[in-house]
Amino acid sequence: MQSVLRSLKKHGNNLILGEKGLVPVTFLLAFAMLTIIWWGTLSRMAHEKELVLESSISDGQNIASIVATNLNEVLDRASHYAKIGRSMMEEERFAELQLKPLLSGDPAYLRIAIFDGQANLLQSSANRRSEPELMQLVQKVGQMPTTSGADIQLIAGRPSISDNSAWRVPVVIPFTTADRQHGFLAAVIDLGYFLRLYKDIHLGDGGRIEILTRDAYQLAELNGAGLSAGVDYAGSDYAKFLGGQEQEGVIEAARPGAAEQEIAVFRMLATYPFTVVVTRDQSYVMARLTARHRDYLQRAIVVSVAVVLLMFGLLVIAYRQRRLYNVLAASEQEKRSLIGQLEQEKGRALLQASHDYLTGIPNRMLFYELAAAELARARRSRKLYGMFFLDLDKFKLINDTLGHAVGDLLLQGVARRLRESLREYDLLARLGGDEFVMLISEMTSESDIAKVAAKLVDVVREPFPDLDGHDIEISPSIGIALYPRDGQNVETLLTHADAAMYHAKAAGAGTYRFFDSSLNASSARDVELLTRFKRAIRDDEFCLHYQPRVELQEFGLVGLEALVRWQHPEHGLIFPNDFITLAEENDLIVLLGRWVIAAACRQIADWRAAGLPLVPVAINVSPKQLKDSALLETVMETLARYQIEPGLLEIEITEGCFIEDFDTANRVLEQLRANGLRIALDDYGTGFSGLKNLKKLPIYAIKIDRSFVRDIRNDNSDAVIVASTISLAHNLGLQVVAEGVESKEQLVHLKTAGCDQVQGFYFKRPVPASEIVEILRRGRFTPS
Repeated sequence: MQSVLRSLKKHGNNLILGEKGLVPVTFLLAFAMLTIIWWGTLSRMAHEKELVLESSISDGQNIASIVATNLNEVLDRASHYAKIGRSMMEEERFAELQLKPLLSGDPAYLRIAIFDGQANLLQSSANRRSEPELMQLVQKVGQMPTTSGADIQLIAGRPSISDNSAWRVPVVIPFTTADRQHGFLAAVIDLGYFLRLYKDIHLGDGGRIEILTRDAYQLAELNGAGLSAGVDYAGSDYAKFLGGQEQEGVIEAARPGAAEQEIAVFRMLATYPFTVVVTRDQSYVMARLTARHRDYLQRAIVVSVAVVLLMFGLLVIAYRQRRLYNVLAASEQEKRSLIGQLEQEKGRALLQASHDYLTGIPNRMLFYELAAAELARARRSRKLYGMFFLDLDKFKLINDTLGHAVGDLLLQGVARRLRESLREYDLLARLGGDEFVMLISEMTSESDIAKVAAKLVDVVREPFPDLDGHDIEISPSIGIALYPRDGQNVETLLTHADAAMYHAKAAGAGTYRFFDSSLNASSARDVELLTRFKRAIRDDEFCLHYQPRVELQEFGLVGLEALVRWQHPEHGLIFPNDFITLAEENDLIVLLGRWVIAAACRQIADWRAAGLPLVPVAINVSPKQLKDSALLETVMETLARYQIEPGLLEIEITEGCFIEDFDTANRVLEQLRANGLRIALDDYGTGFSGLKNLKKLPIYAIKIDRSFVRDIRNDNSDAVIVASTISLAHNLGLQVVAEGVESKEQLVHLKTAGCDQVQGFYFKRPVPASEIVEILRRGRFTPS
């Protein structure tokens, strides 16, 4: 749908102006409108069906819960009768009178009998001399292990199959008398009487309430006002839910012999071996939507017919326009031919006047024009622009010794390399002789401009082989002026870049200098750090600091986040903002990431060896690490080397990991999770993630970015965003961690909003491993 609309927006004007433009536009518009109409109608119908189904399941679960609760109360009375029976066996007076359930107003129990340890009938509430049905169950239970003392275990048998007693269930409770002789209380419970109490509950046609044993035997079923029993579901897919761990839920499999699709929910009794099942006919539940959905479809058909009629009307207009277009087409084509010839001649003349005849790149005139236009646009941009003035060192010597032909070939080669090294929209020109100028646009920082200059120096210094039989090496000197700081127009920037170029020549061949000398020191520091980076990893100059993660119920320690630092021998402790970007841009981040994985696992092993309580340690993984095919192998091999459980190492990724290739990144994370590692989404709210992607990710938690927590008490928008994020995460089954908590007010607000965990300076700043030892021993914090 969206692709159709984008296509209309992109090509609509061209189609309308063309010979048959209105026809395809009309069809596309009609198709788009019909798609919207029917997609909206069908989506609404599907959504309403889903809501009705969820409502029916919820109603069924409520009914099942009520029936299960009442059934539990009925069965609890059996335990009461068992205590009375035990008293009777101990020859307590008047105990026998209390074993008359009908006299005491308990119609759910038809009769009660007391047996001794040899299954001999001692007492029957119906005054029977024998109870063969109950005796058979008592004898069977007597062969089973019994529970003595106050612990009473109810065991249900299967009723005899007949029209009037199929739902009358025999039950037995074994007990021990004071003189250590075993005895039994046996009773017949009328589940038919019990279920009739719910006959007025409207479940619709085909709706029913069932009571099943744990071995899938149907003890009783209420279907409308009718009762039935005796169906054995054992071995069927329908009964698989009875073997699960869930106490309540929805039954996915169809009931054996059911002709229609049904909605069935179950509720197991916690202390008795019975399960209540409530079933509704899905077609009956959905019937209430039939008239409404028929109305939706009728409306959609009427609107669709109107759209089609409108389309045919537009096609008639298109046909008339086409006839007029054909009349004008011939003369228009002739005019275009003449205009095309004039444009070609004009283009050739402009090319010769505006481009350097030797190298083919723009000359001074065209560069001034293009650079002025680019700087005019730069006034509306917050990016940096760099004017480069490049001069070849000792070029005159090459001309004088090897001749101008070789010099011209060298200039052509330099121009070609410069053009290939720059972006398509960067400007390059030759001012004359061996002087080249470039305008580098839309750069984010001075260090980025310095990297471009360093790259150009390296490119030009590469040998030029076989220039008229000569292999030539030459170095450039580059001066750089920045817009808007060093000048507001082309002339001023060129003047300052030219001056900076002479400073570069004075510093030695093959280098660059900024017009502002302070930038040279900054770029030199980046070069210094970059040069030492691999050695720093090899010599363990990097270290990890740890920040606790605290849960908000008891303020217990639940995890640590490992943050990398560089302990530079000359510059001291360097924070990640000063070297992470440098590592990412120079393909060193994967090497650094492997060091972090090994260092974190080594530290966990050291804490374990010291006998300290362990909590999971989280490490940050960059987008480039997720592209590393050896990431999974590196993580698992490191865990195995230090004998660390996968659950003790967590992975934190940012939303930027999914910008280029969501599927590849998601597949790598799925593999990590499958091997036992837990994954959290860091800095949530600052990237691109939407609900569609969030629910697909194999994560267990999201970490709310500190920018939303900072003003949560003062900025209502931040408070609403945080509360919505917590609610969304909990609905998706995710935990929520808030970063950057620095005050008690923020902590109280987050706990009230339902946040699960926090980390920040309020509890502890990131500190070396030695300062975490006491926190691990204590295991919790006390908010001040």
